[in-house]
Parts: sequence; C-alpha cells; structure tokens
Amino acid sequence: MFKRHLAIAACTVLLSHSAHAQSEAASAPPTPFFLEAADCAAAFEARVIERKAQPRTEARNQAILRDTELGFVYIGVAYRRGLRNPEADEMLKAAEKRWSQLSKPEQAKRLGSCVTQAEQLMEDVSGLERFIVRNRAAARVDRLLEKEKEKEHEAQAAH
Repeated sequence: MFKRHLAIAACTVLLSHSAHAQSEAASAPPTPFFLEAADCAAAFEARVIERKAQPRTEARNQAILRDTELGFVYIGVAYRRGLRNPEADEMLKAAEKRWSQLSKPEQAKRLGSCVTQAEQLMEDVSGLERFIVRNRAAARVDRLLEKEKEKEHEAQAAH
C-alpha cells in the first residue's frame, strides 16, 4: 500500500514538473532524442517479444524485466522532456516499422547502442525516477508473465 501511494505521489511530482515542458514541446518538431527514444523503445519491445518465445526460466524473465526497464527509462525521459501522445505513439509505430526493416546484424548493432545509452540514462535519472521506472516495468512484466501462465493453463485444460 505504501509503495502505491509513493508511486502516485512520485507521478504527481513528475507530472507537475513536466507541465511547462509539455506546453513548450506541443508545437516543436521531434528532437533527435525523441527519435532515439522511439527507436530504442521499439528495439527493446522487439527483444521482449523474442524472449517471450523462449522457454520460461527465471533468467529469461529477468532479461525481459531488464529490457522493459531500459525501454521505460527512454519513455520516461522523453516524457519528462515534453513528448506526449499522440505524437509519441506515432513515433513508436514508425520506429517499429523501421526496426522490422533492419537486418539482424543492423538490429544487433542498434540494440547494443540502445543498451549502452539506456544504462547511462538510468544512471542519470534521479532515485525517484529510477524507482518509478523499475516499479512500472515490474508491473508490466508481472502482467505479461501472468498472461503467459493463463494461456498455458487454458491450453492444459483443453487437453
């Protein structure tokens, strides 16, 4: 319960600090960072999808969590800098399309760069922002893994 209240309070603080940035960024063209954030979020999302196809293990689940955290730190920093929907969703959709058109070696190179940059972003954000990123990523992964379990139980029940 305390964690939920802390997360709500933290989100309120972040939202109030970003209101000014939102008004300034509403008419601005995408910045290079926003494009990078969209590209890297798409890359991490694609890797999570690949990992979901692997046999379920604790190591796989931890890798999914880490990829989700790295993608979320990009999303959080882009949000803090003023990126909002619908532009954010449009940029992510375009980034997913660009990602799918890359060769496997190009994807691997890009993903390596994204990991390095996301790890630096994670170091650079405040402790509160890091908490929020990890908390939201863990919640997303918990839901994802729960859906996997439900599908497995349904498949077993059908047999």
